[in-house]
Amino acid sequence: MSTYFFPNIKRATKYDKKADESYHPYKYYLTQISTDCQNRCVYCDVMLGEIGHEGFHLDHFRPQKTFPELIDNPSNLVIACAKCNRWKSSHWPIDAAQKVSHNGLYGFIEPFETNRTQYFQVELNGELSHLKGPSQYMINLLHLNRPSRVLVRRNRLLSCKIDDLLNAAGELVVHARDLFVQGQSFEKAFEILDLAKNTIDQIQLLRGELNKT
Repeated sequence: MSTYFFPNIKRATKYDKKADESYHPYKYYLTQISTDCQNRCVYCDVMLGEIGHEGFHLDHFRPQKTFPELIDNPSNLVIACAKCNRWKSSHWPIDAAQKVSHNGLYGFIEPFETNRTQYFQVELNGELSHLKGPSQYMINLLHLNRPSRVLVRRNRLLSCKIDDLLNAAGELVVHARDLFVQGQSFEKAFEILDLAKNTIDQIQLLRGELNKT
C-alpha cells in the first residue's frame, strides 16, 4: 500500500540556466518541477489525474517573503494543488537563520529529503493521521483531511484492493484451466472456479463502494 501514497521523489540533477549562469524566472521551471514531483501535490499527495488535469501551482517551499534570495532557485520549488498552495501561503514558523524546515513539532517536511510515509499514516477511510514530527501541524494548517482529499485517498485504497483481487481471480482461473487441460481433478478445478467467482463478487462490491461519494 505504501507505494500508493507519498512516493520517494528526486530532484533533477541539473536545472536550466540563462547564458550568464543565473536562473530563469521561477515560472520557467513548472514542467521540470512537475516531473520531479511526479505530477502530484507534495502536501496532500493528490495526483494530476485525480483533479481532472486542472494543473498544479509552483510553490516556494521556503516562502519568497522569508527567503527572497531563493525566489528563482528551482531547488526551492515544489508542486502543490491550488488549495494547499493557498493555505501554506507564506507560513514558515521556523527561524529563517536555521537551516531546518521544522523543529519536530512545527514546520514542513522536506518532500525531496524525507520518506513522508514515516510521518503520515493513511487510514482505511482515507484520512491522514499523525505519526511523528510536524505532520499534525501540516494536517491542520493545510487541511489535508478536507473531504475531497479523504475521498481521493479512500478511492485509491479501494482501487488497490480491486487490482489485487483481479490478479488473484486471474491466477485462480489459470489454475483451474490447467487442471482441466491436464485432465486432473475436475472436482478440484470447479472448487477453484468457485473461489474465482467469489473473488469477482468481492470486486463488484468494491466497485460499488468506489462509485459512492
